[in-house]
Amino acid sequence: MKKQTILCALVSLLAACGGGGGGDGGSGNGSSPDLKPVVPPAPVLASINAADALKKFLSSDLTISNLASNDGSLGTATLIVSQELGQPAPFVTNGVSQQAASVKVISLLRSNASGKLQYRNTWKLHLDANMQPIGMAVGYADAGYKACMSVTGRNELPTLSNASGTYFSGVQTLTYTEGFKAGKYANYCDPSGTASANVEWSIAAGSPSPYFCLTMPDSLYTAKTRMCIPVDGAGTQNNSVWVRLFKADGSSAIDYKNTAQNKPLEQLGTAVDANNYWYGAVWRPQDGYIYQRYQDTKFASEQACRDQTTINWKATWDATNISWTCVNVQSK
Repeated sequence: MKKQTILCALVSLLAACGGGGGGDGGSGNGSSPDLKPVVPPAPVLASINAADALKKFLSSDLTISNLASNDGSLGTATLIVSQELGQPAPFVTNGVSQQAASVKVISLLRSNASGKLQYRNTWKLHLDANMQPIGMAVGYADAGYKACMSVTGRNELPTLSNASGTYFSGVQTLTYTEGFKAGKYANYCDPSGTASANVEWSIAAGSPSPYFCLTMPDSLYTAKTRMCIPVDGAGTQNNSVWVRLFKADGSSAIDYKNTAQNKPLEQLGTAVDANNYWYGAVWRPQDGYIYQRYQDTKFASEQACRDQTTINWKATWDATNISWTCVNVQSK
């Protein structure tokens, strides 16, 4: 597994040659200074037609699989965007029925290192003829559509922007049913819920093209999922998807990326707190075995550690069942 070449030169007055390591930043012998993360220049956000990008994203028939995770667990994800077949059913909230012109389904399927499906998050958007939402069903944990979001406010997206905003807002509830009532098939979103939520849009920096992103709530929890598709000058999207899962506190939990045609650009903090920092390690996710720790190179955040390019650990370690993970060190 370990690819290592040790070159020794016997020189007078030197009794031994150094061995091992092969790029080990964690030898701890103090012979080399700490490597610092390379800080990219501040990303410049390009302006794109956000309204057109949203319509193209929701109108696409898209299946992108094998999106690699960056949390060190060798997990993957599949993003699917499709249109529900058949005549769209009315969406009923508080006794008011609205007829949908189309129904778009966005699914994110997350698998572990063995390829076994672990999580399924699904959002079913009921849209009018102008691609404006009239309601949304939310599925999670492979339990079908158990929650929904009624629309209380919605916004037209700008035709040129490099900013962000709210696509629509509403109230979420766990009371959601699909079935017949009063002789009509409809989707019922009980308005008794009190959890407010937003579906947001944003522009993110990427190379060579910027990303259009749609951020969805995960059921009734405060965690969110952001899905980004690159958009070039002609409004064309490609398969280099970037999906980010956010924790309840707003920090990033996991990224799933396909950077074959487009690369996300972010400026990450570099001020390392000596009492709270991150370092990287090469490990085997299946059993947690650590092959090598790079403790001498410290990162200000988990995200900076995950996305680092300072340490070329693959030059030393080469196997399909190992990966780069990040370890947090906290002291008082």
